[in-house]
Amino acid sequence: PDPRVTPPPTSAGPRPVAPVTTTLQTGCAARGSFDSVEAINRAVDQLHVAPTFLGADVGAGARLQDGRRLLLFGDTLRSPDVAGHRFVRNSMLLSSPGCLRAVLPAGRGAIVPDRARPAGSTGAVVGYWPMSVTVTPRAGQDLVTVMLQRVRTTGGGTFDFENLGPSAALFTVGRGGTPQLLRLVDLGPDSPDVTRPAWGAASVLSDGWLYLYGTAGSTEAMTFGRSLRVARVRPDRVLTRSEWTYWDGRGWSRSAAAAAQLIPAVKGTSQTLSVFAQGGRWYALSKRDDFLGRDLTVWTAPTPWGPFDTGRTVADLPSDPETGVLRYMPLAHPDLLPEPGTVVVSYSRNNTDLATVLADPFSYRPRFLRVRLPVGEVRSTRYAGRLAP
Repeated sequence: PDPRVTPPPTSAGPRPVAPVTTTLQTGCAARGSFDSVEAINRAVDQLHVAPTFLGADVGAGARLQDGRRLLLFGDTLRSPDVAGHRFVRNSMLLSSPGCLRAVLPAGRGAIVPDRARPAGSTGAVVGYWPMSVTVTPRAGQDLVTVMLQRVRTTGGGTFDFENLGPSAALFTVGRGGTPQLLRLVDLGPDSPDVTRPAWGAASVLSDGWLYLYGTAGSTEAMTFGRSLRVARVRPDRVLTRSEWTYWDGRGWSRSAAAAAQLIPAVKGTSQTLSVFAQGGRWYALSKRDDFLGRDLTVWTAPTPWGPFDTGRTVADLPSDPETGVLRYMPLAHPDLLPEPGTVVVSYSRNNTDLATVLADPFSYRPRFLRVRLPVGEVRSTRYAGRLAP
């Protein structure tokens, strides 16, 4: 460590979580064969998983070493007859050949529980939205790292919330077993500052390092995208912020403030995105300008820390202000139905009118498409791709 660099503030200590020994799985919902993108979309449009899971957004996923696929979702809509709230801040599904199961903790609440409200407090509850998932194999089990953002509701509208900073949750999953939550850490103090990077907006394991990408908003007028930065840490040290280092454009620094901008906020990424490698190149995949944009974009780079090019549009992904339909948060799934030169992508669907979602929960589920990846670097041209369904 460079003695001239002031170390970043230490993270909040791990907070207790509910007992995990009673975590269970729902019965198997027969999903059929996921042998094509079309088959996945048919299941998304038709499959009743459980009363605890009617619709949700996000859908960040990772494959366990036993072959099952773990999926983390954000605000999850439940059946009215399920005990507890109609919505929970997050949920988890497990996918195995021919079967989908929901994972439920004790109390049947969010899989990563809301922060306990201080005694006597009447303020809004702080919950956790998942952003990215990585799996570190261990002997007989997997260590699953889920990066989250802390969120607090500020009103009754679709966009009436504020992000308070990143968090990390660690799960352990035995072969064929049910995920168990080990620890939950809030990384730094609560702050609604939109210019502070949300570390873990994307994450990826490479060469023994966990790369954590941070997206930061801008206060500049008419700037709706987010800038991108990157930190790295050994996977088993992710909860210790003092172990993190940040790419400053020349090397790895202990100072978070020194983190270099990999992609600018102008025409930048969504709040949550994907970064992955294929064929010896690195790709960042996101929607320019978040909800208000329409370009599903891929930026390329030779290394996890860049330099990234200016990006190419690979599909059209517009929201529709007239109908209130929102299409947002595209995420890449490189291990799902892999084909060289392409990647399967999911994107979230929602509506600005909550009544529309409650009437048709299946409209509040991710949808999938396959996009072709650009080859080489570009500076200005657009890359023609198929339209998103």
